[in-house]
Amino acid sequence: MKKSARDTPMMRQFLAIKANYPDAIVFYRMGDFYEMFMRDAEVAAPLLDIALTTRDRGKEDAIPMCGIPVHAAAPHIKRLADLGHRVAICEQVEDPKIAGGKRLVRREVVEVVTPGLVGDPDAIEGIHEPCLASLAIGMGSQVGLAILDASTGELRATQVDSIDGSIPPSVLEELGRVDPREILTDGSSTELTSLFASLLPNAAVTIIAASGFDPSTCTDRPEGFDAGSNEVCMRAAAALLSYVRENQPFALSHTSRLRVYQLTDAMILDAATRTHLELFRNTEDGGRARTLIDRLDLTMTALGARRLARWLAYPLIDIDAIRRRQDAVASLSARDRLRLRLRDALKPIRDLERLLAKAARPGATPRDLAALRNSLEGLPQIAAALDSGDGELLAPGVDGEPDAGGGLSPPVPVGDIARLLREGLIDDPPAIPKGSRGANETGYIRDDFRPELDALRGGVDKGRDWIAGFEARERERTGIPTLKIRFHPVHGYGIEVTKTHLGRIPDDYERKQTLANAERFTTEELRGVEHSVKGGTEQAASLEREIFEELRLAVMDRAAAIREAASVVARLDALAALAEVGRRDGWVRPLVDDSVMLEIRGGRHPVVEPLLSAGGGEFVPNDVDLDSAGNQILVLTGPNMSGKSTYLRQVALTVLLAQMGSFVPADSARVGIVDRVFTRVGASDRLARGESTFMVEMRETAEILANATRRSLVILDEIGRGTSTFDGLSIAWAVAEYIHDAAGLGARTLFATHYHELADLAQTKRRVANAHFEAREWGEEVIFMRRLRAGAANRSYGIQVARLAGLPKTVIERAREILANLENGELDDRGRPRIAGIALENEPDCDQLGLFSVVRPAAEPGRDRESLAFGTEEVISMLERQVLARLEEMDPDQTTPLDALALLAELGKRLHEARENKV
Repeated sequence: MKKSARDTPMMRQFLAIKANYPDAIVFYRMGDFYEMFMRDAEVAAPLLDIALTTRDRGKEDAIPMCGIPVHAAAPHIKRLADLGHRVAICEQVEDPKIAGGKRLVRREVVEVVTPGLVGDPDAIEGIHEPCLASLAIGMGSQVGLAILDASTGELRATQVDSIDGSIPPSVLEELGRVDPREILTDGSSTELTSLFASLLPNAAVTIIAASGFDPSTCTDRPEGFDAGSNEVCMRAAAALLSYVRENQPFALSHTSRLRVYQLTDAMILDAATRTHLELFRNTEDGGRARTLIDRLDLTMTALGARRLARWLAYPLIDIDAIRRRQDAVASLSARDRLRLRLRDALKPIRDLERLLAKAARPGATPRDLAALRNSLEGLPQIAAALDSGDGELLAPGVDGEPDAGGGLSPPVPVGDIARLLREGLIDDPPAIPKGSRGANETGYIRDDFRPELDALRGGVDKGRDWIAGFEARERERTGIPTLKIRFHPVHGYGIEVTKTHLGRIPDDYERKQTLANAERFTTEELRGVEHSVKGGTEQAASLEREIFEELRLAVMDRAAAIREAASVVARLDALAALAEVGRRDGWVRPLVDDSVMLEIRGGRHPVVEPLLSAGGGEFVPNDVDLDSAGNQILVLTGPNMSGKSTYLRQVALTVLLAQMGSFVPADSARVGIVDRVFTRVGASDRLARGESTFMVEMRETAEILANATRRSLVILDEIGRGTSTFDGLSIAWAVAEYIHDAAGLGARTLFATHYHELADLAQTKRRVANAHFEAREWGEEVIFMRRLRAGAANRSYGIQVARLAGLPKTVIERAREILANLENGELDDRGRPRIAGIALENEPDCDQLGLFSVVRPAAEPGRDRESLAFGTEEVISMLERQVLARLEEMDPDQTTPLDALALLAELGKRLHEARENKV
């Protein structure tokens, strides 16, 4: 009977381990490779683009297998985790010499990498925070959310009241802002799992036992965690801690604190707003280029880059916290030499948080601790760069967190651990492969650090010196001039003699190894010294590993202090970056107060302006005046491509910059605190969810009307263009009225539209004002002045823009004819528009209407169309209002007599035609 390929000691060991991790791909350590077998290999090989082969080829049950080198494993593990897989790292946990070749080396799974529990932090980009989240549903009306970045040990939790027992929108928005890689639930709600799959399609959903949410079962309790509490936020945090303990227990040693926070501590930015404003990803290719974070990120460290991104994602709403951060930015901005010294001192600091995470891992190397040491040794230079007059830079609360901590000197005494690592490790330790136990992987512990190690090394050195002298003595004794002492990692030391001199070998030489052109021998004396050297080397290597482990544990004992020092570095770096941007580009400190004002003078777009300058262009600044009690809604009309969309975004970005504590691109700015920024911009669809462009537009609008408050900033860039003209205009009008009239709303609003009729809102709604972007015609050309002017526009210049875009000339000419007919109101006998003398069977669905055109609504069944047409007096009244608006727009100082006469003639003609009922 043939023996099964699975019936070997090694495969039996693998299968026993795999049984404990059925849902993970097991990386089974065999020497310098991780091997994958059976289904694991079949899944992993194509994903990692590596060869799939078989073990025991030729047998009927040959086992599929593939493998990767240990030293190259990190990116492969990361790729599998990014694709939603779990990876169990199975290591050899004893020296093969202990087994002596007579039994299988013992192996154990030392960690499980999941989508939310990263492996080696080196494989993660410095600015990214790979988060794991857990959601706990309370028995009452609360929902708890906890978030962990395992690469840094940052743990936070919050809870929110639920009105109807469902997940509150604010929790879903927070999940969208965090963008977790993995979400833990207890599996009690299949609807919840479906919801996550819809809203966060890139996040893995992992179901854990309900007992994992019990705080009392947590044996590892970071500061701030209450094991006796039944609060739902503690239950969510307990789930994370239990999950980490099960999969990566070593990571708990650098998760030293739980921070409880409230979602109302910061401005709310929903997914649509983050996308529309291009804070972190541009809408062109999803990259970082041409985004606000790319514009701001002049940080010198990965710590600072992450902190700056956090500040942008969570703009403050506490005025005192904003001003403390502004004070620090102002101090650095005003003192160029100080800022330069600080940034130079920050430059050599590596990612302390992730180096600490690496030190916690079982695969930590001497090079990891040396990198941590070198960065810790750079902290005094940072402290020296800050003179005594800049204590506010290190003051608590600059982060906007109540417990944001102190400085670089006590209470953060990390110099002791830096000195210990300097005394214990050589300057440049080798990159020893994880799990390596070779005799040659030694020498990273510094001489004179441990007397017993020095003694072992001394004995080894003496033996090697004896062997070096032994070669010379043997040459003289044997008369063989080419005799050499060689070392082989398997066969040890040997006396090598070429075959031409074999006749001269002494009788006491014992043949050890045969080569192609030589023989190797040994002697009893050489064997004794070799045994001494080899034994001493192995003992020294073992002692070095013990010393290294002591150093690693000493680092973890000081983890809290190192994390606090890292937080100060991150804060200083982020502040210095904001100061550098503001100083370099002439930004100003905004006044942030408790009013409901938004006043910006000479405002500029923080991203567009430098792009224009780089191309030789010049950005045209503009003002904004919004006040919930005064000019609450500004209706923006005007030409396509005139700058409306840029203006809308620059106002919103200025508010975000101000409330994150940054200076802003303007001549001056006053920002009454904003609790939330809403944006409804552009056209997009969600076909996978069965939602058209118009449906997405309406959903976003509904979200705004349901959640905006008097302190919100609402940015509307077109509403209603995804449906018919009358429907769209009606919806846009009603939305504007609702924002103006609804009790408790009154949000400051910028409303850009091509429905020029919305300008009439200013006549009936006292907190509505009109503005437009100036444009001038030169022949068939249109010149966009980019300047905001008071009053409504009368044209959108859509055909001119279409010509610039390259539409065929015949299309442009025909469009001009149609537009002229529509604006002249050519109607057939049933009130329908005529185009070149042809009556249309259906009403046109155009994007805009001329200011002086009269639209006759379609007749409803059973009703006469003429009874629905506007009356002559109504038309005349409307035209008179529009004439007055045109006159108000005129600037007498800028209007020539000829222009004035032409305008009066045009307006007189329109009024005369209206009175004759010829419109």
